[in-house]
Amino acid sequence: MESYFFIFNVFAYINTILLIAYSFLSIFFLKKSKNKTLKIVAFYLIFNLLFDLLARVSEFFFKMNFLNDSIFISLKIIYRLIELLIIGYLVNKYWLKSKIVWILIGASSLYLLYDLFTYRANGILNYAAYAQIVANVLLVFLIVANLLKQLKDSRTFSFINQMLCMVFLAYFSIHLIYTVLQNFIINQSFSNKSFALFYSSYAGLHIIYYFALAFILFKNRKDAVKIHPV
Repeated sequence: MESYFFIFNVFAYINTILLIAYSFLSIFFLKKSKNKTLKIVAFYLIFNLLFDLLARVSEFFFKMNFLNDSIFISLKIIYRLIELLIIGYLVNKYWLKSKIVWILIGASSLYLLYDLFTYRANGILNYAAYAQIVANVLLVFLIVANLLKQLKDSRTFSFINQMLCMVFLAYFSIHLIYTVLQNFIINQSFSNKSFALFYSSYAGLHIIYYFALAFILFKNRKDAVKIHPV
């Protein structure tokens, strides 16, 4: 197990180091950028760094088991809730602009909160991440809806908008698969090797995802002080 868990640790530390670097770039955008969409992406990257550090501190002090520890599950639900609010706000505030979407985001947020306070009732090993799946499906739906809106609308959408949509769509679609598979890992008997490799690939997914978002910020750093359509 140790050799395979080492792979996960390497990926996880690489992710943390890269998030620290991305956060410096993000701070620059928060201070200088006039593009509200990019500022939200910058804030999102900083949030991910802070939550990553929080998870590491919790792991150190509480000796968390990433498979069935209640603290780990609680942190994941809280993370998904805040992520839903950040990405949902970005997509609907600046792109979709729908009152119905606010209701859907609110309902999904309440479901996550319900999940946070009730998941221990049936036992941690019987936990099913249905609320997280619903939040993930909702984000995929919103991003696809925005892409369809771009195809139908005669108005020209910015290249930044299109790039962010593609990155978000790729990540949340793949992440949905991971969330579903995670239910099987928690509720079924899997080898330590399978568990370690699964979460190693999961960490790798986030490395690619955060790099893509940071790359979009980096490519637009020279235009940070200019006003662009969101």
